Amino acid sequence: MLLDNLGAAAWPLTLVSGEGALLWDDRGRSWWDFYGGHAVTLIGQGHPRWADAIARQARTLSFVTTVSRVPVRDRAATALCAFTQMDRAFFVNSGAEANEAALKLARKATGRTTVVAMEGGFHGRTAGAMGVTHGYRHQHAPAHGDVRFVPFGDLPALRDALDDDVAAVITEPVQGMAGVVEPPEGWLRGVVGAARAVGALTIADEVQSGIGRLGAPLASHLVGAHPDIVTVGKGLGGGFPVAACLMTEAVAATASPGEHGTTFGGGPLACAAVEATLQILQDEGLLAQATALGEHMAATLRTVPGVRAVRGRGAWMGLVLDVPARPVAADLRDLGFFVGTSADPHVLRLAPPAVMPAYAVHQLAEALQAVLPLVASEAA
Repeated sequence: MLLDNLGAAAWPLTLVSGEGALLWDDRGRSWWDFYGGHAVTLIGQGHPRWADAIARQARTLSFVTTVSRVPVRDRAATALCAFTQMDRAFFVNSGAEANEAALKLARKATGRTTVVAMEGGFHGRTAGAMGVTHGYRHQHAPAHGDVRFVPFGDLPALRDALDDDVAAVITEPVQGMAGVVEPPEGWLRGVVGAARAVGALTIADEVQSGIGRLGAPLASHLVGAHPDIVTVGKGLGGGFPVAACLMTEAVAATASPGEHGTTFGGGPLACAAVEATLQILQDEGLLAQATALGEHMAATLRTVPGVRAVRGRGAWMGLVLDVPARPVAADLRDLGFFVGTSADPHVLRLAPPAVMPAYAVHQLAEALQAVLPLVASEAA
């Protein structure tokens, strides 16, 4: 028997197909996907250009490792660096693996060992990434690495934690798992400056927030910050498993061939998915669509009684509720809407495709208006 997600409770349904922002189960019922598969499907389900690109590559060269150059890998790396305005790209399989590479690069480049991370931050469930993840690390102690945690958004506390032992500061520009938590204006720029003042690097974990999710190639650049290393994943392959560790030329110059590797990282099919996804985002104006969708969701959903606040921007929102979020998410699923929850028990996470139609947002608002009073009465 298949063990899904190490025994985590699964939704009581079987999904079999999708198109755009819609998903169908094996009984023909449809759902609006406001969860986007953990913030993955920004271009939507089954985009024909994306599917054709993978199929063409599969017929041409299905797999070869990085022992040889591959044209599609070169094109994907060039396109990704141009899109994000970073110098070098190293392809891996997942966001956690990208963060593992980033931590290794930072320690190697600086010759230091300590990392400063954020309270409430999430960077993955592998051993090294868990070391800088604030919550889940305690379930698998001892976590790896010398790590100092400071409050997210607190620049004075960060400066107090920095010294000549610190290799890097790692942070999400906006904390996703914590409930789409945004820092004060100018905070990320301050982080980069404070780290550089002591010779440390800054790692921006944009696995969730990057590649157009907030209506820009990178959330860090959206706020005028330029980290030394950026990790991306989730929507990078449009649903195909792929991530990347992006870096400046100065950081890349400190790395040696073979010190970090991955069998499947940068595989031809993954790179075909990356190339197609980036082309679709730009050719079809999906960054502007994500921005417009976020503005529409915020304006519509903040008027719903029981929604205390709306956080985030673009196709990435956190709805702060008066009631617990998990029963609301379950009731919305019964009404035909997939949404996510977060580490904050009162926050719903929305990460829909940029192609989500406006009328679906109004339908979600109507569903929330019906569900929230019921959950409130049950909780009373």
